[in-house]
Amino acid sequence: MDIFLIISILIAVAILAVVSFYLLVHFQHPDDKNDAYFPKFVVLTGFVLAGCTVLLLPLDVANNDGYAGCDGYNTKVCGGLNMNLLWQIMYMITLVYLVFFIPFSVFFYEADDGTLMGGPRKSRAFAASIWQIAVIVIVGLVLAICYYFLSYTSIPVTEYIVPTINGGAIYETENYSQNNYSFEADMLENLNA
Repeated sequence: MDIFLIISILIAVAILAVVSFYLLVHFQHPDDKNDAYFPKFVVLTGFVLAGCTVLLLPLDVANNDGYAGCDGYNTKVCGGLNMNLLWQIMYMITLVYLVFFIPFSVFFYEADDGTLMGGPRKSRAFAASIWQIAVIVIVGLVLAICYYFLSYTSIPVTEYIVPTINGGAIYETENYSQNNYSFEADMLENLNA
């Protein structure tokens, strides 16, 4: 594993955290100076998460070092970081932030505890949880509908059948886009022959 990449990651995350904290303190409302710690924490970590997601692309390039063999068949000269796993982790964390943490912190921050109008004290967390459930239901419905209707695609594929070098240079093509075929994994089996 490349120690330079690990040190670069740690330094980048530290710089992102410091800059995010400075932006949060500088642009906060004066009434929120010693209040709303959970929404501030979500904003701070959201800034760091957004910055880390952007910086994953140069990290991915530096890890592969521009070498095509880093995709799996010759990984001796690569950085040693499993970038596919790291991308998936960052996307999952981003999804959790977008669906759970950010809406809940907004609802919690905006919830009225009832003391402003002289009424009985209400739980801000309970009110935020009710709205959070509504967000989860809406996002779940949108994702389920999109998956049901948009999970299958038909990509036009042109297959080139080329004999080996000893057999001559005769090329045959089959255009799958006109016959309304779709690409399937078993089409890749004959490529190694």
